[in-house]
Amino acid sequence: MAFVPYAIYEPRLPKLRPGFFMNIAGKFYQIMDVRNNRQPVDLAGAYTESSPLILNSTTNVIYEALHGNMEVLRVIQLQYFALTTTLDTLLRWGTNPLLSKWRNVYINSNGAGLTNPLQIDRWSYDREMRLAVVKAVGAQTLWLEIVEYEVTSWDKTPPKKYLKILENGDAVFVEAG
Repeated sequence: MAFVPYAIYEPRLPKLRPGFFMNIAGKFYQIMDVRNNRQPVDLAGAYTESSPLILNSTTNVIYEALHGNMEVLRVIQLQYFALTTTLDTLLRWGTNPLLSKWRNVYINSNGAGLTNPLQIDRWSYDREMRLAVVKAVGAQTLWLEIVEYEVTSWDKTPPKKYLKILENGDAVFVEAG
């Protein structure tokens, strides 16, 4: 079974092109390069609310592609995710539940399978803007659809149109006027 967000879902989330601008933490950056990738993450073992699996490079260097890093001028957009088994899994963005602000929503391949991935649209520019996983013992693989942006600092006249990435991982288009 294939992971298929390109075929079904891509028109929902715009992919920015080189030359477009971002505003991150009050500074402007211009996109130099854009790359798509799909990353499988093996979720072997059990992870509890008090000890979730944190998917960033502090936990394991293999998770480095799952979050941004302004030291190397990399911004990540997590677009979609899918799970491969019916084992209930809770995803967190930072410390908050990803799917609902008010309650923990456990999900499995019935709600986010390889042929029906779930849109998450989260932006990351540092290792604290990352996913974390809570689940019981059992096999589970998390597939992520990721767009990686290579940016460069922009110190000239502020652009009139740009994407502002908020500290919570959301983003808004701004047209200054």
